[in-house]
Amino acid sequence: MLRLILGAIVGVVTWFVVVFVVSFAVKATDPALAAALNVHATALALAGRLAISFLGSLVGGAMAALIAREAVRAPVAVGVLLLIWFVPYHFSIWPQFPIWYHLTFFVSLILLSLLGARSVSRRAG
Repeated sequence: MLRLILGAIVGVVTWFVVVFVVSFAVKATDPALAAALNVHATALALAGRLAISFLGSLVGGAMAALIAREAVRAPVAVGVLLLIWFVPYHFSIWPQFPIWYHLTFFVSLILLSLLGARSVSRRAG
């Protein structure tokens, strides 16, 4: 049980670290893309933000699975914890973005965490 809790916590922290590092790297290396990401509702900005989150979910889920030594409960916990964190914020910005953006973000948190976990569990098994 301790491994499950630790895996979920590390998975969530990993999500934030990946999102921060990738966002910083994009802004430092590609000023045009950085400018596009700063615009709130363009298709490129929304896709860029989702892509960065997708990467964070994949890596966070993989880390959770590696630490917990199982590929379902820990990554699902990562996704659920991120949902708990982000749902209130997304409801506060709901009118500013299209519904597909919010729903894609919400669904991806759990699904891509599971996919990331599956990728490392296949390699280990």
